[in-house]
Amino acid sequence: MSESWEELVAHADQASDQNQFENAKGSLEKALELANDFPARDARLLTNLQKLAEVSHRSGHDDLAEEHLKRAIALTTAQFGPHSKNVADISNQLASLYYEKKRFAEAETICRKIVSTYEKSLGSKHIEVGKVAQNLAMILQEQSKLDEAEKFYEKSLSIMREHAGPFDSDIISLMENYANLLRSSGRSDEADHLQACALGRVSGSLRSVTSTRLPRLETPN
Repeated sequence: MSESWEELVAHADQASDQNQFENAKGSLEKALELANDFPARDARLLTNLQKLAEVSHRSGHDDLAEEHLKRAIALTTAQFGPHSKNVADISNQLASLYYEKKRFAEAETICRKIVSTYEKSLGSKHIEVGKVAQNLAMILQEQSKLDEAEKFYEKSLSIMREHAGPFDSDIISLMENYANLLRSSGRSDEADHLQACALGRVSGSLRSVTSTRLPRLETPN
């Protein structure tokens, strides 16, 4: 008797947990053959595509990963509209893939749409807006769009400070990335201060650094 969709996905999940991504990919491709006969609004089809995109990427098949994510985005857009959070969530996966492949212009276009969608659906100060703003800042930095990248680092930092704990790894990474941008812009005093603040959050004590112009930061408790 042939395996059900649920059994194939369960096998794929188990293989993924063991880093056997080619095996997982094979199971998910069989599952997709079944899912293609499901109604377009069946959540299992979308789940299948997203899982298959992930294991395709992790097994080195990035063209397939892109293909599955684009199909997932098209299905979600048809169901919820182009400006829904659901579309933005999946688009984030595609932007990440483009970033890893150094396709920065394409990643930038997607991330701008995600920031706009999240601001409208979640609110301008939501932590997810802060996270995607940092992603966009990194993409802009890779393209030497430093002035605009700094604006999005500032935006991300102002949001993340409201949500992240004093020693949260996300805000520490954000501060370090922002410091790298400042240093590449020749603003070493500001970069040193920001780097010291990041290190202080790791160690639990904020180091004092003298500078004439410093980013405004809160001292962790």
